[in-house]
This record gives sequence, C-alpha cells and structure tokens, in this order.
Amino acid sequence: MTFDEVILPKELQMLKAFLPFLPANIQKMLAIYIKWVELQKTIEYFNQNPPIQQSPDMGNLMKCMKGLLPPEEQSQIEQFADMFENMDMYRDMFEGFSSAFSTDHESE
Repeated sequence: MTFDEVILPKELQMLKAFLPFLPANIQKMLAIYIKWVELQKTIEYFNQNPPIQQSPDMGNLMKCMKGLLPPEEQSQIEQFADMFENMDMYRDMFEGFSSAFSTDHESE
C-alpha cells in the first residue's frame, strides 16, 4: 500500500483522477486544494502515527517499487529483487561457513 493510499480518502483520490477532465480554469484551483488537503492529511497522519522505518533490504525496496512501474519494467524489478534476495542468502551462508572455520581454528 502506498503512502497516498494510507493518508488520502478515496474522494480525494477520485478528484485527482478527474482533474484533467475538468475545465482548465478550475483545474489550477482544485489542484492547489488537493495538495493543501494532502499536506494536512500528512501532518495529521504523522501526529497520530510515529514513523516506522522498514528494513533497508534491497529486495524489499524493489518489491515496493514494482507496483509503481509499467508491466514491462516490473519483471526487471522482480529479477533485481530475486538477485538481492539470493545475495543475502549467499552472504548469510558464507558468514556461517567462515564463523565455523574460525571457531575451529581458534580452539586448536
């Protein structure tokens, strides 16, 4: 779920979608109003919910970005996410091996 989906009511999201179809003289004022409400909702959200940092894991980042991209780019992001996941797995595996060998060597 994106941040906009969390803070913006559906009515405001619909107004944003309708904006290009409204008369030109109304678009500017309505766009400013929408941004003003977004700012108010953002301030309200953070006053009620302390920020929580997600894991900076690159696989998680790639998964979050995936939904924002066109379909042809989503498969590339999936490949990157898989690659980062595999790199983490290999790193953990090699750290386990190196700690096993260093512990054996130190006990002799």
